[in-house]
Amino acid sequence: MDIMEPVSRAGVIGASSESVYAIEEARKRGIKVVAVDGVKSAPGLQHADEGHVVDIRDIDAVFAFFDADPVDFLLPVPVGRILITSGAVNDRYGLPGIGKRGVDLSTDKWEFHRLLSSKGLRDAEAVLVTGAADIKETESMNYPVIFKPRFGSGSRAVKKYDSYEELLEDTAELPLGEEDFIAETCRQGTEYGVDAAVINGEYRMILLREKILTPPPYRQCVGYYALEKTGERKDLFASVDGLVGKVVEVLGIDNCLLHADVLYDGREAFLIEISPRPSGHYLHNYFTRYATGFDMLGAYMDFASDPAARGDYRIDYTYSAKSMLIKYFDLAEGIVRSLPDKAEIEAMPGVICYNCMMTAGDRIGMVTDGRSVMGRGFYIVEGPSLADCESVCKEIENKIEIEEE
Repeated sequence: MDIMEPVSRAGVIGASSESVYAIEEARKRGIKVVAVDGVKSAPGLQHADEGHVVDIRDIDAVFAFFDADPVDFLLPVPVGRILITSGAVNDRYGLPGIGKRGVDLSTDKWEFHRLLSSKGLRDAEAVLVTGAADIKETESMNYPVIFKPRFGSGSRAVKKYDSYEELLEDTAELPLGEEDFIAETCRQGTEYGVDAAVINGEYRMILLREKILTPPPYRQCVGYYALEKTGERKDLFASVDGLVGKVVEVLGIDNCLLHADVLYDGREAFLIEISPRPSGHYLHNYFTRYATGFDMLGAYMDFASDPAARGDYRIDYTYSAKSMLIKYFDLAEGIVRSLPDKAEIEAMPGVICYNCMMTAGDRIGMVTDGRSVMGRGFYIVEGPSLADCESVCKEIENKIEIEEE
């Protein structure tokens, strides 16, 4: 990789494997990258120009580090609750990027629900469960309900319950009192993901993705289908785009990449959650780039790395997406006995890329959350319709031999 002479310094808070793409892209532009993470083995620490072990949950420790080693901006990378630290750093040093208030309201699902409900932007029942006694308050809710951690991402510990009795029995083993949970009305509709950017107060949808989910109770996403903006989807796009834009304004989200999860029932959109950082799971850095031809991260770096041009920067993108699907390996439980050759798969018509991280002999279990499936890899296919894309996916997965236990 050819590295140019550094022209500015970018910080990375949270150097997991999901940060590596941003670090490498910044270094290609000649930006010096300083990464911090509390885990010594975090992959991004090795890819950055400087990698330092700092407890990124300790905001004062992060302040002390950047007081001594300042940066010009923070690279946006997919992280969870730790995004609060990034918001605090942006506020302290006057850096471009999302501030702590916007992060707080986005990552705290209870405060997020309360604020949007008060503004008429979220029509759902919700109960905050801080201990076992609070479970009783969910009995009078309209079931089914979704039960999820107050803080968290990647669909961790998210389940759907059809009755109070079912919820009561299943939550008996949860660490109630150690972690807050929320019980929320399960709204009906098709679930979508949104990739977007907000710069200088201008919100712009980059990609609308239809989710492919496992059956209840977990409903973990195992694929996304990029939607072309056609006439028959006019109402869908208008409803989703309008709602997310209003929420961005109410939460005070600005100068960041973001993603959101939305339901649409054919009449109106319902916002599940929003996060002021790029989507993970190989989306913003692979799928969204392939499907739209637009580099979200590159646009953000153009904005953030040039102080003289920041105030005048505008997002140069008009929605344009190809019919494309990213699929994670949602396979039968068992032992992986054989895998096809990468070159064989990528030579198939419609296959854009194939990145399998499994090896023969691996045991794969039930898909219950992001962690249980994302480490297996992904592949991307293109076709004139979702059905055509799914046909290619089936052909690929038929080449993987699983011995069921």
